[in-house]
Parts: sequence; structure tokens; C-alpha cells
Amino acid sequence: MLGAPLPAGAPAPDFEALDHEGRSVRLSLLRGRSVVLVFYPGDDTPG
Repeated sequence: MLGAPLPAGAPAPDFEALDHEGRSVRLSLLRGRSVVLVFYPGDDTPG
């Protein structure tokens, strides 16, 4: 499921996720806008 890390400056692959209000958001629909992606380990896990 996990591939090699992206090199710095590489475009992120398209994906779909839920926002903080439970609405579906697709990265490709935000093209041309500033986007900050934050990934963190699941709650209550070491790391």
C-alpha cells in the first residue's frame, strides 16, 4: 500500500479525503490554489 516517499518538490498524487466537516475533497479540484497537506500517525500510536 505504501510506495516510496516523494522527493521534495514533487507533485502529490491525486487523492480524495474528508475535510473537517465531513465533506469529500479531491486534490485535483484544488489545482492552482495553495494547499497544505499534513499527515500524522494515528491517535494513540508511538511516533
